[in-house]
Amino acid sequence: MSGIFGLFQRDGAPVDPADVQKMVAAMAWWGPDGRSHHSAGSVAFGQLLLHTTPQSHHEQLPRHTASGLLLTAEARLDNRPELCQQLAIPYPDRDAITDSQLIEQAYDKWGEACPDHLIGDWSFAIWNPQTQRLFVARDPHGNTALYYFQDAHRFAFASCRDALLALGVPRRLNELFLAKVLVSWPHHPGDQTIDLDIHRLPPAHAMTITPEQTAVYRYWRLEETPELHLPTLDAYVAGFLEVYGEAVNGRLRSSRPVAVTLSGGLDSGSVAALAARALNEQNQRLTAYTAVPLYDTQATVGPNRFGDETEFARETAAFHPNINWQRLDASGTDPLEGLRRSLAINNEPGHAGANFYWIADLLQTAQQQGIGTLLTGQGGNASISWTGAPELASLRLAWQESGWKTAVKQALPFFALRALLTARANQQTYQGSAILPAFAERLQLRQRYIAAVGRNFSAIESHRHPRDRRYGVIEPGSSLLGSIWAEFGAAYQLEVRDPTMDKRVLMYTISVPDHFFTGPDGQDRWLIRAAMARLLPDSVRLNRRRGRQAADLGQRLCQVSAEVDQALDQVARSEAVNYLDLPKLRAVWQAIQAERSLATTQKAVTILLRGLNAGLFFLLRK
Repeated sequence: MSGIFGLFQRDGAPVDPADVQKMVAAMAWWGPDGRSHHSAGSVAFGQLLLHTTPQSHHEQLPRHTASGLLLTAEARLDNRPELCQQLAIPYPDRDAITDSQLIEQAYDKWGEACPDHLIGDWSFAIWNPQTQRLFVARDPHGNTALYYFQDAHRFAFASCRDALLALGVPRRLNELFLAKVLVSWPHHPGDQTIDLDIHRLPPAHAMTITPEQTAVYRYWRLEETPELHLPTLDAYVAGFLEVYGEAVNGRLRSSRPVAVTLSGGLDSGSVAALAARALNEQNQRLTAYTAVPLYDTQATVGPNRFGDETEFARETAAFHPNINWQRLDASGTDPLEGLRRSLAINNEPGHAGANFYWIADLLQTAQQQGIGTLLTGQGGNASISWTGAPELASLRLAWQESGWKTAVKQALPFFALRALLTARANQQTYQGSAILPAFAERLQLRQRYIAAVGRNFSAIESHRHPRDRRYGVIEPGSSLLGSIWAEFGAAYQLEVRDPTMDKRVLMYTISVPDHFFTGPDGQDRWLIRAAMARLLPDSVRLNRRRGRQAADLGQRLCQVSAEVDQALDQVARSEAVNYLDLPKLRAVWQAIQAERSLATTQKAVTILLRGLNAGLFFLLRK
């Protein structure tokens, strides 16, 4: 997707052309297909263009609109037919009109309420010279990236943090953000980034900026979606398939070939199935990539898990004859290289460092093969394949078949486990992380954790309020995944699209009563399993085992042991010693080298890689 940036001199001074050039240079990798900028007194907008749709070849941004506004946007709108109808666009123009032109007309019709009418992945900015008012908005689930900086004299925004840093924004470390990354804090990140002076506009938020003030507000609330009541189970399935199919089909609008990440599960499998069906009707093929391990993972995955998803992915691909299936083992990208690439792109440590090596390898392969659009199902666990409450379903079944005594006996382990998890949430805030205890204590991290998460933990896990529990997972802004994928995609000159995070899909799935996600026999994820009948092979559709990503991480690290040792030594001589428990990192590293097991693999993910990600951030920080 294209990148955008903008400057607003709040003091009324003209924008310095040198500042514009600094931002363009810092974002150069975003725009292989062209770059442009326009200054109008105290405001300057820019765009770095990446062609991803047929209409994007005709984009001319930034530009003055017919009503005298200045507009820039990175946008792919997936409800173009509905918008064209609502905006009375003549039929001959509907295929050719650009997405930014639709945003322009939507703003002319609905004003600052226009984000409510836009479905897709987008960020945009509109400057009104008459009112001296800047309007900026971001899509409902944050599938684009948008950062900003402000002081008394100016306001600046951009699709990546590098453009803001190029203006001389100071790099003041946000220690709390770093701590949350290290402990994988399960809480809304809000507008915070690793830099205290740089903020991200949260998903489903807009902001207005004037010379005097800035106002940020949320324009859409998923939790206000009413519960859906339909007469039959088949009606729920049919409605879901219609909405989900529209989400996938809308994301197939691409000026270059389309590919999909394909695991052995239901999320990416359903995306692949629906995309393959739609493309087959157009006599087009779909490339599917499956990340596979280099080493045996039998000892590292645990019960009811598998580390190699080859067979399930193969069966899904074979089910659709127009899928070109490829296995990728990332043999040319080690885990440390994955961390370095992610830091070069995002300029911020993330908690999912264990996955960066295969993500980088997959994206590089897609770029080399001329792929323009990559579909994923990364958000599926919180939407299309919600587990429901299988525990309660099995308890009801036990009660019906064997009486209340059997049901009570069956329930005891579940409630004991919930009590244990609640206690651990309160008592072991950062035991399984690389964070330095003194740093955590200085921030009063345990107390913060308990206040933010612990007191609500029991309610979150409770099945008395399953909709609230589900919303806590799916809540817009609860993850940085969308912006990370957007920046990764830009780095490899393609666009990553996730139909499981489509606004329509989110609203439909949150509206379905929770018990419809659990089958009558206690089977979890019932809705997606029922919907995928005749679209996925039963061996995949009904499989209850789950894959584990990066299951051979320990073995991969051992193959580059010298590099890991060197990285630990470098981190030990850096500012990172104030934040990381280096003795713990070294002890975990020794355990990984000595033993291949599920326990050491988990520590490789949660402690070693997450700690090294933060440590390398200090070494590579610009």
